[in-house]
Amino acid sequence: MREIKKSINKQLVLGFVLILICFLIAVKALSSITTVIFEDINIVCLDPGHGGEDVGATYNSKTRLEKNDNLDLALKVKAELEKMDVKVIMTRETDTFVSLKDRCKTANRGRADLFVSLHRNSSSDGTGIEVWIKDQPSEQEEKLAKDILTALVNSSEIPERGVKKGYRDSTGNNYYVNANTNMTSCLVEVGFISNEVDNADFDKNIDAYAKSIAKAIYDNLQ
Repeated sequence: MREIKKSINKQLVLGFVLILICFLIAVKALSSITTVIFEDINIVCLDPGHGGEDVGATYNSKTRLEKNDNLDLALKVKAELEKMDVKVIMTRETDTFVSLKDRCKTANRGRADLFVSLHRNSSSDGTGIEVWIKDQPSEQEEKLAKDILTALVNSSEIPERGVKKGYRDSTGNNYYVNANTNMTSCLVEVGFISNEVDNADFDKNIDAYAKSIAKAIYDNLQ
């Protein structure tokens, strides 16, 4: 009887060990699969500047608002990126106010690979497209900015104003969203909302703008 019990106990122990080994192998396999899935997903955070009570720059007695142009373009860029199987996080998708701090939180918490903020410029006599990066940018940021700038200029009929570093008032500061996001970032000024020619180009070529921005972003993810 004792021998039978010993045999049964050994079989139980052996069975338990085999089950444990199978469980550990399964966990490791699932972990590897999960890692591969997450590593293969490209995430981009698009930031349509302004929104809600923060209208941004205006044109023609405030009948044209920067916040609307920014959102219209960002949604089109989002659609183009999703066609390329890129996951897109938006800091806003409607006409709502979002603080600069919360925009950065959205990108950082979402573990985005790239952050692109879309704006329209404004001045009494300015025209053209420019892209802003940190005053001490990474190589990736310089490449992203140059690629987006080149793609946009090739899709428009307005001048190139170049890649600019820091902040517009030359204080040595950076744009908040560039300084406070943890990933490669840039801020794009898509023409001057204060310029009639730039506005006409924006309206005429907005779909081409979106495709060119999306393609430049996609290429920088590879």
